Amino acid sequence: MDRLLLRGERLNAVARRFSVSEDALGRHRRHMQLVMAKAAAIVEQKDVAYGSSLLAEVARIRADAERLQLESESRRDLRGALRAIETRLSVIELEARFTGQLEAKHPKSELHLHITPDRALAMAEAYVARHAAEKSVSLLPPPIPEPELELELKEGE
Repeated sequence: MDRLLLRGERLNAVARRFSVSEDALGRHRRHMQLVMAKAAAIVEQKDVAYGSSLLAEVARIRADAERLQLESESRRDLRGALRAIETRLSVIELEARFTGQLEAKHPKSELHLHITPDRALAMAEAYVARHAAEKSVSLLPPPIPEPELELELKEGE
């Protein structure tokens, strides 16, 4: 009966099939809605509790980083203090991303290629051949203009 009601079957068809009154079936459907709403609220409460525990953990990490920063500063350990400051900033960013106050970072895609000089030259030549029609492209740097030499001939030399 519950499955048919959840599927949206008409009350009169379900009532006839199970030999119950439509009024009783209507009350049962309202009861089902109430129970499902309560179950959803419990799940939401568990989610809220879990989220709260995560935020509490972030707060503990932030407090530890602040304590380490203060200890480093009191020892005049500048590197330790800077690392603690970086950690605090990371924790603040993490909390802001998790709470929706800051958009999640989009990871950078990096590609590192290791090619031989001969292969690099071949790639450059292929590029020039492909794009030579578009504009004048040369593999060689432009020539360095030589200073014009002016010779002064002095009389008597």
